[in-house]
Amino acid sequence: MKILLVCAGGFSTTMMMESMKKVINNSEKLDIADFPMEAIGVDRLEQTIDAYDVILVGPQLSHKYDYIREEAEKRNKPSVLLTSEIYGAMDGGTVVKQAILAYRKQNN
Repeated sequence: MKILLVCAGGFSTTMMMESMKKVINNSEKLDIADFPMEAIGVDRLEQTIDAYDVILVGPQLSHKYDYIREEAEKRNKPSVLLTSEIYGAMDGGTVVKQAILAYRKQNN
């Protein structure tokens, strides 16, 4: 499951991505090879989105989430707007769970 993290500039999502990778690497059930991911700024969304299965959106882009969700829906991809609480805590475990659940819901 390929995960795309989107934020205003791609910087804070890189930190979230590293937190997610750490959770996956420490998991006995998950294999990091099954979860390629990239963090980008929203300005790269349209040229990048097709290569990914799940779109995660930083809370600082809540004002652009309708646009991001529409782009994802056009391609039959789930998107999740991350909450400020989860994002601020860099809670990679919860974000990984949200990504997996969104993917499963979309593909069942």
